Amino acid sequence: MHTPVTHEPPQPMRREGCRSENWTKAPWNRWGFSHVRELARTARIPRGDGPVWEFPRRDVALDELVVPHPTGPFALVDALRAVYTDAFVVLHRGELVFEWYEQGVRPDRPHLVMSVSKSLTSTLLGSLIGEGLVSVDDLVVDRVPALRGTAWDGATVQHLLDMSAGVQFDEDDYDNPDSDGILIEQVSGYRPFERADLPPDTASWIRMLAPQGQHGDRFQYRSIITDVLGWVIEEVTGQRFADAFSERIWTRIGAEHDADVILDAAGFPTVEGGICVTARDLARVGQLHLQRGNVRGAQVIPADWTDHPLQGNDTLRAHMAAAGSEQGHEYYHDCWWVFDGARGLYAGHGINGQHLFIDRATETVIAQHSTTPYPLDFPLLAFGNDVVMRVIDRFA
Repeated sequence: MHTPVTHEPPQPMRREGCRSENWTKAPWNRWGFSHVRELARTARIPRGDGPVWEFPRRDVALDELVVPHPTGPFALVDALRAVYTDAFVVLHRGELVFEWYEQGVRPDRPHLVMSVSKSLTSTLLGSLIGEGLVSVDDLVVDRVPALRGTAWDGATVQHLLDMSAGVQFDEDDYDNPDSDGILIEQVSGYRPFERADLPPDTASWIRMLAPQGQHGDRFQYRSIITDVLGWVIEEVTGQRFADAFSERIWTRIGAEHDADVILDAAGFPTVEGGICVTARDLARVGQLHLQRGNVRGAQVIPADWTDHPLQGNDTLRAHMAAAGSEQGHEYYHDCWWVFDGARGLYAGHGINGQHLFIDRATETVIAQHSTTPYPLDFPLLAFGNDVVMRVIDRFA
């Protein structure tokens, strides 16, 4: 409710004054999100030395689209600027049909994707499921013995994927500096510690969380749950998350550039919101899912894993109805926000305007990097979704 949609362009990228303490906040986030390696502790996710997965180019004049709004119609680029977009890449039927970058944003520089990282982490988990290393029905404590005797007893991997583990973590109010969703920035490595009363690292916080309700009884968005999924991945592979992601996903999809993941003080990977990738490479992940896990004849992740998020049920829908959705989601499943499971329209979302949209009906993928001034701004999000759907409908 903070920022009105107007025709005023966002501020230019501002390096001056951007520091490790403030880079996630406006106006410095427009520079900071593209320079995370310089501002936080990160691990590199190498792309390897294989060929890039190149997309044929077919220019479509999407800049001629008009997006309606109560304040007046917006041309597409004006609409993208109004929602603080940094990069916007559109694929249709495996072809690159539109690509736009805000002034000062480089297509070869990884950009923080915040909670779209959760969808990327789920993608890696699919590879491990295909290898038989883990199952969605596995108990978390069987895969991470250090969590035995904690609130995680009885939770399954699927509970982690669906944000339905019964643990207490407050992430509802990004305007409250004492919210767990804000404090985790210090623990997870986004910015330096400012308070001495916080856990020293993410694993310590995970172990000390109190139980809340029963596992599987509700959906409540709590980012730290996905960090446990990252812990499971490291335990079952015996590798650092960055290495496992590189070996099984990044080197196999023909990524164009190395990616990064933020680390906490103990080296724990911030997989819930700390992955940084270029817009084109994010679009490649979307195309991987659209092609049911197959890239150039090689099955990178199981085809049925790419179908799984769209296989909703009454329980998932009831959980979303009880929690409410400002953006009209049908349900949340496997770290994806599903708008219409029957159609095959779903997305990865991250605060400050990060999105990866996949629409099976029109065979369209849209990757969007943004730096909105506030983490969650629902008028901007609603208008941003209108912009995306206007583009997707162009291919209907």
